[in-house]
Amino acid sequence: MAALVMAAGASSRFGGCKLLANINGRALLQHSIDTASGLLPDDVYVVTGAWHRELMEARRQGRLSGASFIHADAWSEGLSASLIAGIDYLERDYDAVLVLLADQVALDCSDLAQLLAAFDGNNIVCSFYAGRRGVPAVFGKQSFSRLKQLRGDQGAKAVLYESTLPVRVCPIPSASLDIDTPDQLIPLVRGP
Repeated sequence: MAALVMAAGASSRFGGCKLLANINGRALLQHSIDTASGLLPDDVYVVTGAWHRELMEARRQGRLSGASFIHADAWSEGLSASLIAGIDYLERDYDAVLVLLADQVALDCSDLAQLLAAFDGNNIVCSFYAGRRGVPAVFGKQSFSRLKQLRGDQGAKAVLYESTLPVRVCPIPSASLDIDTPDQLIPLVRGP
């Protein structure tokens, strides 16, 4: 299984590259990489787009590590294009993919472990928070073709509601925190 961290968006509400925002000495994106690496240490991939050059420079400087990077050329077409780029890249080598968002900074390894434990190879497992299904979620190979049919800004959530495969739901309240604005970072940063 591979972890696929979605990090291709433009962060327009943030007003800059939120992926490199500092949270207690680490880039926001590094938090997501580290969480995924806690379970899948050699199989973490990040889909980049709008901020690809900046992220590659941060990697060169050692501010990002522990993941392979996949550039989604068509990232501006919406979330689906980034998801398709990731699935296209991984489907030859993996039978399942754990999809998570780069800005879900409250997730920890135990949240992801709960999802992996519920995956049996013939189902989809997703988080449930804020009254709805969402990512992080685990998709097996049987779901890859459906994920690749998504268009525009439609993300994996559509598949979580429409799948012909059984969908197992795990309550993960921490998944509801994602970062869209600089103000949302303030409570996460520890004082001196």
